[in-house]
Amino acid sequence: MSKRNYNVFFHTHTVSGIVISVALYIIFFAGAFALIKDEITAWEKGDLVHIEQAQKIDYNRVVDSIKAQGFNLYGRDVRMIAPDAKQQLYVLLSKSQDTTIVNNPDKKYYFFLDALDYSHSEYYDFYSIGELIYRLHFFSQIPVVGIYIAGFIALFFLFAIVTGVIVHWKKIIQNFYTFRPKKKLKTIWTDAHTALGVIGLPFQFVFAVTSCFLCLSALVLLPANYVYNNDQDKTISELRPMAKTYELTDEKVADIPDLNVFMDKTLSKWETFMPAQVYIRNYGATNMKFQVDGLLDPGDKFLGNGRTVYDVASGKLVSEKNPYDNDYLEDVELTIRRLHFGDFGGLPLKFLYFVLALITCFVIISGVLIWLEARNKKNVPIEQKLFNRKVGHIYLAICLSMYPITAFSFIIAKVLPRSMDDSRKTILYAVYFLGWIAVAVIFRFMRDNYKTNKYTLLSGSILGFLIPLVNGITSGNWVWKTFSEGQYEIFCVDLFWIIMSIVSLWVVLKLKRPVTNIDHSELIQERNQKIKQTQTTSTKTTNNLKFMRTKTALLWLFLAIGFILHHLYGVMSVYYNESVMIEGATGKTPINHHLWRIGLEGLAFLFFLLTLEVNKSWFRWTAFCWAMVVGLFNVYHFMGALFYEASNISEILILAMMVLANVFLGKSILIWNKEEIALSGKL
Repeated sequence: MSKRNYNVFFHTHTVSGIVISVALYIIFFAGAFALIKDEITAWEKGDLVHIEQAQKIDYNRVVDSIKAQGFNLYGRDVRMIAPDAKQQLYVLLSKSQDTTIVNNPDKKYYFFLDALDYSHSEYYDFYSIGELIYRLHFFSQIPVVGIYIAGFIALFFLFAIVTGVIVHWKKIIQNFYTFRPKKKLKTIWTDAHTALGVIGLPFQFVFAVTSCFLCLSALVLLPANYVYNNDQDKTISELRPMAKTYELTDEKVADIPDLNVFMDKTLSKWETFMPAQVYIRNYGATNMKFQVDGLLDPGDKFLGNGRTVYDVASGKLVSEKNPYDNDYLEDVELTIRRLHFGDFGGLPLKFLYFVLALITCFVIISGVLIWLEARNKKNVPIEQKLFNRKVGHIYLAICLSMYPITAFSFIIAKVLPRSMDDSRKTILYAVYFLGWIAVAVIFRFMRDNYKTNKYTLLSGSILGFLIPLVNGITSGNWVWKTFSEGQYEIFCVDLFWIIMSIVSLWVVLKLKRPVTNIDHSELIQERNQKIKQTQTTSTKTTNNLKFMRTKTALLWLFLAIGFILHHLYGVMSVYYNESVMIEGATGKTPINHHLWRIGLEGLAFLFFLLTLEVNKSWFRWTAFCWAMVVGLFNVYHFMGALFYEASNISEILILAMMVLANVFLGKSILIWNKEEIALSGKL
């Protein structure tokens, strides 16, 4: 390879890796726990796990239980996903093809049924920390576009893997066996990055490819849709035969026969066949279908997906996919899903995936540290050094603080009451994401990567050791008890945290501050001395400071007024409704409504006043952090209004202006702070 090509691939690998590093770290760290999300839910609940298999479910009772909740099933497709460690059957109801049957907006048409007593529970009745982390794995918390962002990050990750292999190809084996802990810091990080990168290379490549497919499959279907002349039903029936639907007939069936008979017929066909999903198509119509999708035991056949479709009225087999016969399209998708989720090797394989995911996290962090050390040279200008260090502080603070906040969230999730409706989800989101922001901000402004690394590992280790202890105290599921009783789903969660805590504590004990490390404050002092030598205080600078303070104060005032206007625009709907009474209203404003008003309007007014009176560094950074939090809220609110309240033009307009004002506010505070630093020569 020519030197020019080498440099092109090297810089491409570096840039693509740095750009996606934080998001990629989040994906892999969250993905490690997403592998055991069902086990985490079982651990949170604390009940003994006796997984009810899909073939033992009484589907007549399932239908009766759904009807008992007031659902009219006629013309609907009922989709049921087999129970897992949560011991719940997940049910999704489609819209009825009978247009006279309209969905009740107050009802949720997806819910759980207990696999033992068939009791009904809403999706948010018990929101698990495992579910939160699983959805964070593909950025589900970002409306609409989150999964596509994760997909494109996976695509860039694949690009970084390929270019990394090309760069290291000639010395990949030699470098794998090379580790020089007594050399300079850049050499240590490079050796660790290369060695662990090679170890996790197959795993990382598989996850990059499968993630691209799973997250960007909608984009793959666009050309396929063109081939089928935009006939979406035909496209789906060809590419995803398990999702094929049937047009509703006008006639209703007199009596629904025993549905369990069709499951028994399916199970009698193939010995190790395990149902994964069950569909009841066009319920109550004469062309009602009972469909079973499942898999053979992986030890019997790795790609053994099968399907039966029965006509309920006649009892005849309409369609069959023999799991022993290969089908290219279905086998490709099954291969991708099995490789990505690791659901074919039980808990031992998940443990291996877990370790490899954490190794990948280390590879990502070491890549960032290599980039930082490579730019810590004497010929690099001080301003550039400070900028690079700020980037490193931000990257490491966001990534490494994820460990202790995850451990802390596990403890909170365990001590929260089991059933809290939507409030459980709200509390977990607040603890995890607001706590994450707070911890990341603390470590970012600590400006010391050594301390960030040490204290995140130490705090995460301590909290990790507390997790099995809290589990034992709250539910009686002590580690030795769950192991002796064969409750491995619960035991594995405690075991993972114990192992992670031991390893991270060992790393903390081995950590040593680099001798040649230049403190961040020393660089700032050097920078400030140069500023003092080249810049004198002038009237123009003082006037500019006054202008920036006034501008910042006015932007805070604009936000406060914007929040008030937004609430007033929301009241406009009163004029176009018959009733103005909110359901469940008692004449007293709930305390959480007061807290929202204080947190948004009240604090905006407070920062407006304090900006005019207080000129301290801590205040400016506090104002900036709160401006960023409010900005994220405004962006989220604007995107939500754009997608779900598109007709409310006035509300969307004021939210757009508030987002713009937030951008100006953040910029204004930073400029104000920079001017103060230049004037005083202090950070």
